[in-house]
Amino acid sequence: MLRYPKPLHKMIKNELLSGVPLLILANKQDLPDVMGVREIKPVFQQAGALIGRRDCLTIPVSALTGEGIDEGIKWLVDAIKRHSIVRPPREND
Repeated sequence: MLRYPKPLHKMIKNELLSGVPLLILANKQDLPDVMGVREIKPVFQQAGALIGRRDCLTIPVSALTGEGIDEGIKWLVDAIKRHSIVRPPREND
């Protein structure tokens, strides 16, 4: 069984990131024998209680070919817009 790394646990658990959308880019999908989204999702499902009700997307991408990058960025921008109402930017004092 795969386990998520401790730095990931600290990042997901961080209260400052509560409600912030989580985009997981599964890179290197242009190569044979790499972990696909099906293998990566269970790692993050173990952290489901910490992720909570945050918008979360795991998407296969290839930085080499650009496949999936635009889709991931579009999703992230849309998710940030949705959350700007719930979690507005902090004002500088």
